[in-house]
Amino acid sequence: MKLREYLKDQIISIIIMSSVIVLIWIILRAFNYSDFLVVYIPLLIICAYLLMLSHDYFRKKKYYNHFTNILDNLDEKYLITELVEKPHFLDGKIMIDNIYEIDKAMKEHLNELLYRQSELKEYIEMWCHEVKTPVATSQLIIENNLNFVTNSIKEELVKIDDYVEQVLFYARSENVEKDYLIKELDLSDLVNSVIKRNKKDLINKQIKIELDNLNMSVASDKKWLEFILNQIINNSIKYIDKEPVILFRAKKYKDRIELNIHDNGIGILESELNRVFDKGFTGTIGRQKQKSTGIGLYLCKKLCLRLNHEIKIDSNNEGTTVTIIFPVSSYVTLH
Repeated sequence: MKLREYLKDQIISIIIMSSVIVLIWIILRAFNYSDFLVVYIPLLIICAYLLMLSHDYFRKKKYYNHFTNILDNLDEKYLITELVEKPHFLDGKIMIDNIYEIDKAMKEHLNELLYRQSELKEYIEMWCHEVKTPVATSQLIIENNLNFVTNSIKEELVKIDDYVEQVLFYARSENVEKDYLIKELDLSDLVNSVIKRNKKDLINKQIKIELDNLNMSVASDKKWLEFILNQIINNSIKYIDKEPVILFRAKKYKDRIELNIHDNGIGILESELNRVFDKGFTGTIGRQKQKSTGIGLYLCKKLCLRLNHEIKIDSNNEGTTVTIIFPVSSYVTLH
């Protein structure tokens, strides 16, 4: 609180008091009081008023400066009501009481929203699990009645299954810490598992798979990491071109292990590289070549951050390389 701002706020009070003092001086003069009284009575009133203003200013300044300092140092601003004390002046008490009421109403509203969000998330997860059953059943029926038409239907069912899984992982991505198990995983087994899952698309597009130096272990969650790798491979399959090749290569450093997934597809525009992990970003090529949702890489980034991994992407005229970085700590031993 600045003195100039305080005096500006008290301007009406100052004008009234000044007018009263002048009026008292005129009355004293009119009744021919002694010069002593004419001078010292107004002066006494002025001193008393200035003392009152000073006391009011300094106690409010102390309180509001303290209030502001606490608020500035708080990451969660709404906790201010838990830390600040009630002031000893009326307008401050009214302000704090109202802040308490606003904070209480906000928390109640927030709890209601969180409850609704939790219910929606539970319903989405339940729906995803339930819808997988008829999809799997339909695939089995098709396997027993294979022809050109049913084979095309099966391909669409596989896409539906992938989208349902994406929805499920998206719903869970806010609470990864409640649904993961970090342990030592073999990169070779993980990559082969994801390749096997996409073997039909890989065969149909005649994509060559190359594996290099994958015989090493990383600390991660199997289910979440497989999902991340599957999203990356799906993107490679979508945008791959002539003489298609996908290369998986692992490199071990002192403090990290890097898994590179490189394809020789059409690549990503350099001007769009810094936005590929943004939610809903499809890019120029994504809009032209495929019906992209812009969710896959966003989820990969989000899940990697939750799992303490790093993901980055590089692209040029020779294709795209996605790198997942697994930190190696000498202070942590996983069993």
